[in-house]
Amino acid sequence: MSEIADAAVGFPTVAFTAVLVVLAGFWMLTLLGRAEQDHSRAAADAVGPGVKVIPVAAAATLVIVLAWIVCLTGSVLLRRFEASGLTYALLAVLVFVASPALAYAAARVLMPRWHRLRSRSPLAGRHPERAGTTKRRLRP
Repeated sequence: MSEIADAAVGFPTVAFTAVLVVLAGFWMLTLLGRAEQDHSRAAADAVGPGVKVIPVAAAATLVIVLAWIVCLTGSVLLRRFEASGLTYALLAVLVFVASPALAYAAARVLMPRWHRLRSRSPLAGRHPERAGTTKRRLRP
């Protein structure tokens, strides 16, 4: 357990750990009603092409969490490799650069599946401003 904690607060994972803490704060504020998620799919362009199937806050969360997991895993494996000096530094930078790229690729695969699961839910198609309302057709 201490090996994982050491890897989470050591280079290269510490950068993603800091972003993960900020992300947790954002979601806490969102749950408390103090912040809003952007529900527009057009905002997903900020995350990248091909991720427009879910809201940008969810897409960014998925990419950041996956990048943290990949970087943490790479960091732990790198420490077990017992490299030192310049070799360790180069491999750590490689892990730091490869983590978001691998996370983005994995997120592009997962996001359409996540969208399909959400579209099958009983609440699919409901908007926050219309929550609790139903459409009724009036018969002539």
